[in-house]
Amino acid sequence: MNDVAAPTAAPVLVSVIALAVHDLTRRTVTEQGQLRAQIEELLHGALQPVPVSQRVVLDAPQGFVVALLTGCRTALELAERLQSGAATLPLCIGINYGPVATVNDDKRGPALVGDGINAAMTMTQAAAPGRMIASGPFHEALRAESPDTAARLGPAGQHTDAQVRTHKIYTLDQRAAQTRRKRLLMAGVLAFGGILVLGAVARQILHSGWLQPAPAVIEFNITPRGDVYVDGVFKGSSPPLKRLEVSPGLHTIEIRNGQFPPLKVEIKPAAAEQLTVAHTFVAKGTAPRGGDKSLRENAREGWRSLRKGIGF
Repeated sequence: MNDVAAPTAAPVLVSVIALAVHDLTRRTVTEQGQLRAQIEELLHGALQPVPVSQRVVLDAPQGFVVALLTGCRTALELAERLQSGAATLPLCIGINYGPVATVNDDKRGPALVGDGINAAMTMTQAAAPGRMIASGPFHEALRAESPDTAARLGPAGQHTDAQVRTHKIYTLDQRAAQTRRKRLLMAGVLAFGGILVLGAVARQILHSGWLQPAPAVIEFNITPRGDVYVDGVFKGSSPPLKRLEVSPGLHTIEIRNGQFPPLKVEIKPAAAEQLTVAHTFVAKGTAPRGGDKSLRENAREGWRSLRKGIGF
């Protein structure tokens, strides 16, 4: 009946962090309240280094959304603080860089909308609980701002959303840190024990299985169903298949449903990494709308308009 509200200000490019608990709305009211309270407490602490004038925090159906005018490096550091502080919270974190604008909704009042937010929330669908997934546009913007910081993000394959749009995804690269720890450990062993001690340690490592990398885990969320192939080998149908262990490294995942075009993605998980492949088989509809055009000029004026439009 009502037309979609038109933006009240020109879109601006910002970093957006989405925090979601996948099944939040299916939990009891008491559980929802407790989880939201924990996420709010986590946000309050993690946001302390970020000036109030440079951030906006909004409610979302599955959690919260944080829009930041600060640089992408600050956004990544905030996402890292949120991930490390989440502890036992089943929190999925998505981070994106894209356009947002304010709209006036007749029922809900002023709000933030735009592909910047939509893509960040899509990233949470690709993230496993306790993990952070970054979009391709965020990685590119971060690399332009701080190449050294961008090196902390490694490719994690692709994610296809419900509109059958494919997104490159990135996550914190644990391999560099693991390599550094192993190098320091080896240097310490050499300095302490010499050849004999090193030989004993090597035998212990071999027998304990440390040299065998832990398998990566792929979780599947396929609707209504699909046949799962890994590197061309049939592994079962999802559902009921929900989890699958694979060796670290490059793999091709293909999901087939005879009446729809297949989904085919490449992933490159690290040891013990957990990834989610989510896909809904839907009939092809109209072509997606053209890309949103954002204005880099007058970004700060646009940001002030955004904040003023939603009452901040």
